[in-house]
Amino acid sequence: MSTPIADAPRAIEGGRIGELAYAGATDYARVGRGKTNPDGHRPDLTEPHAYEALRDVRFVALGGGAAATHCAAIDSEGRLWTWGRNERGQLGHGDRTTRGAPTEVRALRELDVKCVSVACGKSHTAVVCSNGDVYGFGSNKQGQIGCGTMKKVMKKGDAEDDKLTPVKALVANGASVSCGGEFTAVLTRDGEVFTYGLPQYGQLGHGTDHEYNTSASSIKIVYEPQPHPKRVVANGFGERKIVKLSCGVNHVACFDDAGKIWTWGFGGYGRLGHRVQKDEFAPKMVEIQGGDRNLCPADAVIGAGSTSTFVSALQGQLYAFGKIKTTGDNLMYPTPFMDLQGWVLRDFSAGNVTFAACAEKSAVTWGGGQYGELGYGPKGKKSSANPDLVPSLEGKRTYAVACGVGYTLFLVDKEDAKDLPRFTPAPDDEPGKKVKAAPAKGPVAKKQKK
Repeated sequence: MSTPIADAPRAIEGGRIGELAYAGATDYARVGRGKTNPDGHRPDLTEPHAYEALRDVRFVALGGGAAATHCAAIDSEGRLWTWGRNERGQLGHGDRTTRGAPTEVRALRELDVKCVSVACGKSHTAVVCSNGDVYGFGSNKQGQIGCGTMKKVMKKGDAEDDKLTPVKALVANGASVSCGGEFTAVLTRDGEVFTYGLPQYGQLGHGTDHEYNTSASSIKIVYEPQPHPKRVVANGFGERKIVKLSCGVNHVACFDDAGKIWTWGFGGYGRLGHRVQKDEFAPKMVEIQGGDRNLCPADAVIGAGSTSTFVSALQGQLYAFGKIKTTGDNLMYPTPFMDLQGWVLRDFSAGNVTFAACAEKSAVTWGGGQYGELGYGPKGKKSSANPDLVPSLEGKRTYAVACGVGYTLFLVDKEDAKDLPRFTPAPDDEPGKKVKAAPAKGPVAKKQKK
């Protein structure tokens, strides 16, 4: 999801306080691992459901990620809630227990901070607080927590460097955050960008991938992790004031206050928009047809996914580059995405194989939907090559969207969300204990009774 500069969650700025709705897998252990049948107690939600236990909680911001199998959301009191896969402690609850229900990260409340922006990586989470502090938790294998240190795993079987509770990153004045697979990018209130974590494809933007050979007698290439947050300044980028940024799995896209688009990192499939499939180790400005007539306004949306990038320009025209469909040619440079021509988008998110956007009183999704994350309903299609309306959200105000691996989150106006079906996740697993199905309302309840 695109992340703007703000001193408080942007959802608050326009009164955009809503209810959290979820579509996709609830059996997180199976997502992306070849298991096709869901646990009978943890069904796939094929249309957006609100959580029964959160009926009275109002949310203002969502957090997902193109490589994430866990989710995050911030409520109107600045509390952070996380749920999903948790093998590396990426939920921040002090353990490795996967959670099916959104659970407050109490360690942040104990720090007496209010969260304003959150993002999820493959196995880590990063959050920005209203005082500008940045925290991370989960895997620190590549230094993606940004705490300046990391444990070296010398041999197989050694314990990994996992942070099970929030750890403060060495970057201040944060405004928003976005996570790649194993790296983090923080946008400050001054419009500066700091990155840390895995540098393999140049996604940190520091002019190098930190590659070196660890063997004197053979070739064994590694990429030295970067646990110290460092400002991105190469190619004149440091002189620009950045407005919004978004991280794909291994690339970054952003635009500055002059409306210019910048990308760097992994260049496969043309996702950087520079007409060649070449990795860029430092920020490079993207040329867009029309030049200054197609600059990005401050309220533009931008989203980097696993293989593509989307960004809107003046008059709302959405552009895409990279691999946006499983079939067809790659888009090597910004190309008008005509399917949403005329839409004034509130938000956009690119996930692993899914995309979501919202505008006016409609939400649209497209891509792959193995777990029901497109939200088309129990009788709806499982995939869509082109944007299509989410039926149960039509006529409802959706303020934000966030995609991950196997799920899509929607922030729906609190009044409009009243008639959404509600879901109560099964209890979290305990060793040696069989789990009974949890009660649910709506289509899921009917399915469980069959």
